[in-house]
Parts: sequence; structure tokens; C-alpha cells
Amino acid sequence: MSVGLFKCDGNIYDKNSNIIMSENIASQRIYDTYLAPAIKELNIKYFQDGMDLKFENRESVMYEIDKLLIWVKKNVKGEEREYLLVRLINIKEVINNNLVNEDDVLYIF
Repeated sequence: MSVGLFKCDGNIYDKNSNIIMSENIASQRIYDTYLAPAIKELNIKYFQDGMDLKFENRESVMYEIDKLLIWVKKNVKGEEREYLLVRLINIKEVINNNLVNEDDVLYIF
């Protein structure tokens, strides 16, 4: 299992919508071990499992990811540190490419 970022051609809660983009954020184990505690510690509001990311919150989301990157650099070691840094940097690019207008919504689950 993993936590990912998804975009649909409509509302994800509509059974007729289709996923048009998906990107892995982290494995469930890595998310639960590192990102969930960091999200709680840093009071992250948007970039977390179960959230809908909207264009209007894009700058806040990017700021939160930057905070997570700093946290990972300070608190995670070894391969898991590199994995998270690569994933978070990639997710910033994915968000920039897929959250481009007010109609766009990205889902984390």
C-alpha cells in the first residue's frame, strides 16, 4: 500500500470520473513512520493523506512541502532520507504541472 497524489477528469467521488494522473508520494510504511509524525509536528494543513488540493491553496501546499523537505533533511537518515527527498521534490513538480487552474483538484490518498 502507498499514499499517492491523484487527478481525475471530474470529481473523484463521482463513480463516472476516471483517474488521469497518479503519482506515488510514499509507501504506507514510510508515510506512517516519517511523514505522518512530521505533518503533525509541523502543523501541516493541506499536504496530508485524505486531503483535496485546490489551486487556491497551491502556494500553501508548496510551502508545506518545503517544510517537510527541511524536516526530512534533519530527521531521516540513509536510504529512507534519499527516498523521501526525491519523492517530495518530484511531487512539487507534479503539483506544479497538474494544479494549473481553478478547476483543478488533486487528491491525496
